[in-house]
Amino acid sequence: MSEIIVNSVAEGYSVATVGNLAEFNGKAFVKEVLGTSSMEVSLGSIGAGKSTPFAHHHKQNEEVYIVISGDAEFVLDGRREPVSSGSIVRVSPSVSRAIENKGNELLVYVCIQAKEGSLEQYTMTDGVVE
Repeated sequence: MSEIIVNSVAEGYSVATVGNLAEFNGKAFVKEVLGTSSMEVSLGSIGAGKSTPFAHHHKQNEEVYIVISGDAEFVLDGRREPVSSGSIVRVSPSVSRAIENKGNELLVYVCIQAKEGSLEQYTMTDGVVE
């Protein structure tokens, strides 16, 4: 696990950092640090030629992965999907997933998970212009 440093906590918001994402190494979950109540966000990295330690699926949460840097393959229900910096991958709860770093550099990604089908409002249907 990588360390998350809390910069500020106030009523209604919190600010934290893991440092420079280009140099991020490990895995960090932000739910407990930021106090999120509707999603889990994690930052992860996988070394060149390495992979996640296991394939997994979820009971009710879908995941969105955002690749920050590196080249990889997502193994989704046995099917290989190549990804690289800028790729965005959504995975339904029941789909088995694993990640293999296929490049020569560190793979860095953000993973957001939330209960599938729970989004009721978004963007301008939820935002209030002040």
